[in-house]
Amino acid sequence: MSKWQHRDEGKKISKSVVSSKTTEELLQSKKFLKGLLDLRKSEKLAKTYIQGTKKAIEYNEKDKVFVDFRFDGTTTGRLSCAAYTAKKAMGVSFHTLPRDTETNIRSIFKAPKGQAFITIDYAAMELRVLSHIAREGNMQTAFNQGADLHTYTAQLLFNKKKVTKQERQIAKTVSFLIVYGGGPFNLSETMGIPMKRAEAIIDNYKNVYPGIFEYMEFVNEYIKRNGYAYTIFGRRRNLPDVYSRDRSVVNRALRQGLNFTIQSTASDILLTSLLGIAKAFTLRGLTARPVATVHDSVEIICEQEEISEVLKIVYNEMVNYPSIRSIFNIHFDVPLKIDAEVGRSFGDGVSVEFNAAGEALNMDEISTYFR
Repeated sequence: MSKWQHRDEGKKISKSVVSSKTTEELLQSKKFLKGLLDLRKSEKLAKTYIQGTKKAIEYNEKDKVFVDFRFDGTTTGRLSCAAYTAKKAMGVSFHTLPRDTETNIRSIFKAPKGQAFITIDYAAMELRVLSHIAREGNMQTAFNQGADLHTYTAQLLFNKKKVTKQERQIAKTVSFLIVYGGGPFNLSETMGIPMKRAEAIIDNYKNVYPGIFEYMEFVNEYIKRNGYAYTIFGRRRNLPDVYSRDRSVVNRALRQGLNFTIQSTASDILLTSLLGIAKAFTLRGLTARPVATVHDSVEIICEQEEISEVLKIVYNEMVNYPSIRSIFNIHFDVPLKIDAEVGRSFGDGVSVEFNAAGEALNMDEISTYFR
């Protein structure tokens, strides 16, 4: 009997085993596997974050964790955040803290008594950047109309007004796969759909947002000719691997170059806005201070009576971006948007509702939260 026959018999046996199980037994198996995965997740949380933070507190002899933000820590231009180090590694990186509503480990990082912890996050930042630098009109239309981008994309992608949650998720997945160099295989694997359907969806995506693919082709050709990529802020990343004889190495360099033009631009928008925020706090004599950045977000601690003014400053610098306009003379073709939460810790808070002037509309709700 050949090894192929053995393999086929194994498949038959496994199918037979599954079919012989009752629905209740299969549900119990599912429950066990979910519990096992939850256990592994909890163990990582405990080891990496709980124990790591305790060690940092012991080492620092105060209930604070210090982190190391590095301007040159990533090749993409983002700030990198490393664990606080001295004689040995201490603490945790803010950038690796998971956001989980059931076991919100972020809530252990609290503002001092009487103060507020404000988290401000750029919404769909990298796709806004992509729509601007690629001059993709359809995507810009979605942002300029204030539409939900992924629903809008799904409507165009599947040619219908009312789309399902799965269709929206597929549209969202495709958008980010394109940015990071993914293809039909990645879409098929991520969404659990047939390969042929994944290929058809991505082919249609090219019709929906042709400007993105024209931009990708431009970047690839530029890197091949010059050996580097650049951003609208003037950052440059050398990519000598593009001259490799190994096609896979060349493709990786091209993906890195495309991602750099987007992610580095998004990072510089955040960093320039952060500088403007810090300067405005000083000029107005506020005690508010930025304490961290996490990818496309800024974390701020301030006195509770300063919340309203801090939110106005943050909105102006991040949405209206006066520092970027004055320093770099850059004007974006799409509006920038932020989401903000005000609370007592990094992990809890009240969502802020802004008006067009950047004022918080729900200050009464925020004030009630702190009573």
